Amino acid sequence: MIGRLFFLLSLFGMCMVCAQRSSAPSLDSLQGLGYDALFDKIKGAGADSTKQGVYLKAYLDKARSERNWGEMVQGYKNYLHRSEGGAKLTYADSMVGTAKSARDSGLIGSAYLTKGIVFYSAKQYKAALDNYLLADQFLAGSDDAYLQFKLKYNIALVKYYTEHFDEAIVLLNACRDYFKGKSIPGYLNTLLLLGRCHQRMKNYGLGHAINAKGMSEGKRLGNTALALYFVQSEGINHAMEGNYPLAIDLLDSSQQFIRAKGNDFANEVLGEFYLGKSYWGLGQREKAVEYFKQVDASFSEKGYMKTELLGAYTHLTEYYADLGNQELRLLYLNKHIGAINFMGAQNHYLDDRIKDGYDLKGVQREKQRIERLLRVRERQKSMVIAAAIFLVVLLLGVAYKKERDRSIYQKRFEEILKGQNPPLEKPNKPHLVPSHSLDISQEKIDGVLARLERFEGKQEFLDRKMSASKLAVIAEVNGKYLSQIMAHYKGKRVMEYINDLRVDHIIEQMKEDRKLAYYSNGSLAEVAGFNSERTFVNAFRARVGITPMFFIQRLKAKGVPE
Repeated sequence: MIGRLFFLLSLFGMCMVCAQRSSAPSLDSLQGLGYDALFDKIKGAGADSTKQGVYLKAYLDKARSERNWGEMVQGYKNYLHRSEGGAKLTYADSMVGTAKSARDSGLIGSAYLTKGIVFYSAKQYKAALDNYLLADQFLAGSDDAYLQFKLKYNIALVKYYTEHFDEAIVLLNACRDYFKGKSIPGYLNTLLLLGRCHQRMKNYGLGHAINAKGMSEGKRLGNTALALYFVQSEGINHAMEGNYPLAIDLLDSSQQFIRAKGNDFANEVLGEFYLGKSYWGLGQREKAVEYFKQVDASFSEKGYMKTELLGAYTHLTEYYADLGNQELRLLYLNKHIGAINFMGAQNHYLDDRIKDGYDLKGVQREKQRIERLLRVRERQKSMVIAAAIFLVVLLLGVAYKKERDRSIYQKRFEEILKGQNPPLEKPNKPHLVPSHSLDISQEKIDGVLARLERFEGKQEFLDRKMSASKLAVIAEVNGKYLSQIMAHYKGKRVMEYINDLRVDHIIEQMKEDRKLAYYSNGSLAEVAGFNSERTFVNAFRARVGITPMFFIQRLKAKGVPE
């Protein structure tokens, strides 16, 4: 009886295998199908890799036999989207090679764009940007608006990563308007990235509003694929605002789904960081440290790091310093330096943009100090003497620098009041002023310079919405020519020119009406046409070499009436 049952089960198993094999279609049976029908079958195959492989091959074979370059590129793209790891890049290279054989600029640009996306997904940002810029060269003359806006979105992604949030927002606003009626995934992804840009710029109100819009639009359009990411973004927003309990609830709920996906470690580690930041803010440091260690593990194992994640090392260093564990403190200081070096090597734009934590030199100095303290402890020498010496040197250095800066600032202030206002000695910018004559007609140049003179006379620079693109419209020239003319004749970039005019204007106003000395920086920024206090302060210092606060203090000291 048992033997007969075994025989029947074996026979049933063989029948099932045969049935599965026979269910896979032959290539010959697919020859009469068109590309749309084959693509539908590829999508419909789902997890059946055998069927999917047959349909993928049938699609590519058909394109090859017909020497249809566009469909051949699509055939490789079909393979790319259904492959993992290094195979994706192999198929991307095949797309580029095939597109070049077709000598079709639009096709080549599309292939480079896809290759850039593959690199970006692998977090190889320099390679991604290189391919995006190549795509831009080939798509510049294309009339394919979708590809052009898809490229804009992906360049905005890189700008977001390099923390050029204001530049990313300009691109994303254009993408949002285009994708809204043409691509639901493109529209929702654009909203998500817009919210994160405003979030990182501390525009929390806008961040909340965009997250809410993304959720409601996803429901309205029947696409909730990004819902959990909007929840995560909202959690990050609350974490940055200090609403830690709510942040933890939102981040925990989104993390469960992101972890379950198993293929989105970038957003997974982002959630881990802000969970750690929230628990740290609630004083639950032991729990926070476990999340921060996940950030470290991601960098150590996958080489993934972002500027905002560097704060994990700051907290880990502080945690072990408070415990008196100098060995682990030194370990995370070294890892912090490694992460900063990695970021600097990957993209030089990040060199001066590390906000949360130590800059590279500061971390190196701290590392050296801890190493000295450890050596002193090992040799049983006095740590108090070493610390006292270091403190004295530090205080002397700070005092010297403060006195030197005060003297320089005072000299600059007196010069400004006398109307001298000599230009600052700025680093040479050989890339700004071309050594050769401009490839622009002199008539056009003269016209632009005349319109710039009228622009200055009318004080149109006080318009808070004034930008490089808006000035180009006023000057009746495209942005590229305006930049070249501005560099050649003014020695400045366009926004530097606009901001310098604003600073000169507000200085003259304060000299004539010293009651302005009682205005806040924010109010002065508004009077001068700046969008933010921070931009005003930076532009003021870059222009005249002193801060608005020092200038105002000295004006008050001169006897400004209240």
